[in-house]
Amino acid sequence: MDVVILKIVFAGMAFAIVILSILINSIESRLPVSIVQSFRYGKFSSKRKHFLVTYLEVPKRWFKHFYIFAAVWATLGFLLILSTIVFKLPVPEIIYNFLDFFASSNRRTSYNATATLIAVTCMLVQCWRRFYETHYLSVFSKSTINISHYAIGYIHYFGCITAILAEAPSPFTTPSMDFNSYISMSDINIKLIIGSSVFIWAFKEQYTTNKTLAKLRVNEKGQVVTYEHKIPTGGLFDKISCPHLFCEALMYLAIYIILWGSQIWPYVVFWVLSNQCETAMLNHWWYQSTFKLYPKKRRAFIPYIL
Repeated sequence: MDVVILKIVFAGMAFAIVILSILINSIESRLPVSIVQSFRYGKFSSKRKHFLVTYLEVPKRWFKHFYIFAAVWATLGFLLILSTIVFKLPVPEIIYNFLDFFASSNRRTSYNATATLIAVTCMLVQCWRRFYETHYLSVFSKSTINISHYAIGYIHYFGCITAILAEAPSPFTTPSMDFNSYISMSDINIKLIIGSSVFIWAFKEQYTTNKTLAKLRVNEKGQVVTYEHKIPTGGLFDKISCPHLFCEALMYLAIYIILWGSQIWPYVVFWVLSNQCETAMLNHWWYQSTFKLYPKKRRAFIPYIL
């Protein structure tokens, strides 16, 4: 059996975040300072510090770096799909070898060309929007993140685009009678419509959420006036503490619906859900402990549920 590196990477990251989350949420006070400090970052960073771990921290604003990479990588993936599926150009041999290494040489397609193009387009617009937000909209405080969080950002976006390509139809994989290797209106079904609709809604809501967060730190002229944290309100913020994280998870779930049957993308979804959920919980608990008048009915991650 061939080893699928992408599955191992995403499953490993998901497993690590779940185990660490359980430990942090239940017995944090008994854990080594180095583990706690490495896991926590930003406004909910650990007050306990380990001098060695401190040297491995970088400014949180460095998040914008891996969105440069993500935007470029997604664009390359989109152009590759466009050139092969739409314009019928051959896939370079180096691409075959690349995908064989990360997703095995026995790869089989799991979805048609129409779904592939829609999915890679979703990732493209999401990466470029996040590039815009982190460079021109978001206001980062002077908080720090562990270098591991910084590295994971690159791994995540590298893996997501590669995963879509790895199971794309011929010529990326062997020809299949079940999945068209060309764009066809007949391939537009209820799953594509639902997945695309959910993605568009979550995409729009996340952008609205990020604008709301940015406005808490700027004046009417767009000038930064504070780096302090305030209670965001309006829209989904009236229901959950972290709508941007909820929408992020929803977008990856939407892509899974679009790529229904994928063997790799479920691992991506599991990783994203695990990470976004724990981050949302830590944010929620921080808001509750910091602001005495924080809305009690507001949930952390999923409206009315969690």
